[in-house]
Amino acid sequence: MTQIVGLALLVGTLATAREGALAMWVVYGATFGCWFAFHFLAGTRPRWAGYTLVAGAALPAATAGWAADSTAVIMVSVMLGRLAAWHRPTAAALWPVLGGCLSLTLLTSAAGGAGPGDLAGYTVMMLLLTLLGLNQRQYRLRADQAEQLLHQATLTQREQAQIAVLGERARIAREIHDVLAHSLGALTVQLKAADSLLENGDIEAARARVRRSNRLADEGLAEAAAAVTALRDDVLPLPDMLADLVGHFGRDHHTEIHLTSTGPPRPLLSGPVVALVRATREALTNAAKHAPGEAVSVALDYGADRVRLEVRNAVPRTAKPVDDGPPVSEYGLVGMRERLALAGGTLESGPDDEHRTWRLVAEVAA
Repeated sequence: MTQIVGLALLVGTLATAREGALAMWVVYGATFGCWFAFHFLAGTRPRWAGYTLVAGAALPAATAGWAADSTAVIMVSVMLGRLAAWHRPTAAALWPVLGGCLSLTLLTSAAGGAGPGDLAGYTVMMLLLTLLGLNQRQYRLRADQAEQLLHQATLTQREQAQIAVLGERARIAREIHDVLAHSLGALTVQLKAADSLLENGDIEAARARVRRSNRLADEGLAEAAAAVTALRDDVLPLPDMLADLVGHFGRDHHTEIHLTSTGPPRPLLSGPVVALVRATREALTNAAKHAPGEAVSVALDYGADRVRLEVRNAVPRTAKPVDDGPPVSEYGLVGMRERLALAGGTLESGPDDEHRTWRLVAEVAA
C-alpha cells in the first residue's frame, strides 16, 4: 500500500510540475530513480536500499529553495514517509535522517524566499506523511511479531503433541508388557502345577489347574484387548465398554449385577477410559472370588470436572473365597491405583459397614 500511494504521489507531482530549470529536473529524475532502486534492492541488499532512499530524500531537500513550485518538498515528504514506513531501520538510525531532511528542506526553502505560511505548510505536509509512514511501520512490526508468536505457538503445540504421543506410546507399551508378563507367567505356573499333578496321578486336581489356565488365558486376552484399544482411534465410549463388561460378568458368573450412569456423557481420552475399565474388571474379579453369587452394582457419574466410577458388591456373612489356585493377579489395589495415577485419577476402596458392602471408587479428571 505504501509503495502504491507513494508512486502515485510522485507521478502526479512530476506530471503537474511547473519547473523550468533543467538542474531541478535532474534532481527530480535522480529522486525518482532512487525510489525504484530502493524497491529493487530492499529484498536483497537492505543496507544499499536504505542509502538510496536517504539520498532520494536528501537531494530534493537540499535544492527545495531553488524549485519553482512545491514539487521538491512533496518528493521529500514522499521519500521520508517511505523511509518511516520501512521496518528495517532502527530508531537510532531513523530519527536523525528524518529530522535532518526535514530541517534541510525548511532551511533551503527559507533561503529561497519561502514565507512563514509556506514553511508552515511544508512542515505540516512532511510531518503528515512521515507520521503516516510511522503508523504503517508500527502496523508492519506488530504483524511480524504476531506472525512470529503464531509460529512459536505452532512449534510449541507440535512439540507438546509429540511429547503426548511419545508418552502415550510408552504407557501403552508398559500396559501390554505387564499384561503379557502377567498372563504368560500365570499360565506357566498353572501348567507346571498341572503337569506335576498328572505325574502324581491326581487327575481331578490337574483338571482344576487346566480350567484355571483357561480362565487366566481368557482374562489375559481381555486385558490385552483393553490395552490395545488405547492404540485405536475408534475407542468405544466408556458407558459402552462398561455395559459390555457388566454383561459378560453377569452371564459368566450367573450373578445379579446392575450398571447405572448419571450426568451427561462426554468423551474422554483413551488413557483414563482404559484405566477405569481395568479398575472395574479387577473389582468384578475380586467380587467373584471373595463374594461369589452376591449382587454387584456399577455406578458411573459424569460430574462437572470429574468422572466417578463406583463398584459395590455385597459381603457374605460367611466369606468363602473360591479355591481357584494360588493368587497370581498382578493387578491388585496397588496396581490399579498406580495406573489411575498415571491417567490423572485416584482410587479408594474398603468396606462399607453400614451397608455391608465392599466399595471401590475411581475418579479421573474430565
